[in-house]
Amino acid sequence: MTRTEVIQAASSYLDALVSHDAPSVSLADDVRRTGNGRDSVVGADELRAIIEREPVGAIGPRDWVVDGDTATLLYDLDADMTRATQGDTFAAPESWIPAYVAERFTVHDGLITAIDLLYAAASVGTPRPPRPERYPRQRGASAPSREHVVDIASSYLDALVTHDGSAVPLAPRAWRIENGHNSGDSGPDIASALGADIMHVVTGVRDLEWTVEDDTAIVFYTLDVDLARLPGAAVGAPSQPSAKRLGERFRVHDGQLAEIEVVIPATDI
Repeated sequence: MTRTEVIQAASSYLDALVSHDAPSVSLADDVRRTGNGRDSVVGADELRAIIEREPVGAIGPRDWVVDGDTATLLYDLDADMTRATQGDTFAAPESWIPAYVAERFTVHDGLITAIDLLYAAASVGTPRPPRPERYPRQRGASAPSREHVVDIASSYLDALVTHDGSAVPLAPRAWRIENGHNSGDSGPDIASALGADIMHVVTGVRDLEWTVEDDTAIVFYTLDVDLARLPGAAVGAPSQPSAKRLGERFRVHDGQLAEIEVVIPATDI
């Protein structure tokens, strides 16, 4: 399938979330949708029924990363919760609840066979974060290799576990957004945050699934944490392990990380 065909199939799902036109979605009969790391829906009929009642008011711009038969993106979503409770009754847009989504679609023969969805909600009225393009994109012949992009992004994931940001090649004007909040507006800011005391709760990164195109990579992965490592925890406190499924986007420019954006669900897996 071509890149355009993969995007068309995946877009049919996102379009239907807003229009609630479930029959228009290109779904395989045995499609599976996983939400925040848990199996939630199996089968086209069940998923179409959910699409018809999803409380989605609007979806923001889509910046696809396509890798073979996989299309992945991070995007903003506005949820109209009045529709969830009162059917086709719609609230004013200013009362919609913003959410931040990472979603990966697998497409075969024009049909979506799998959807992996990660999302985190914000408070009503939360402004959208600026996502400036401070470094030009590198596409086509000027783009770095897939291996190079994954290696650079992996250095950041490694630092989540080592808590040492000094080895991460961050661009001077790099930025990072976490669940719609600015969590670093320069390379030094981001590197420093990797070494913060709170980061010592992170014990591992595993089950990585990459989608890479040109200078951009999106990875879905499991983050292991131990809350017994929280700053101020009693010495010798028993381990409190847990895990979350995350979606994170990285853009690489001239061998440095220029943009990082992550969706961290509230729920554990």
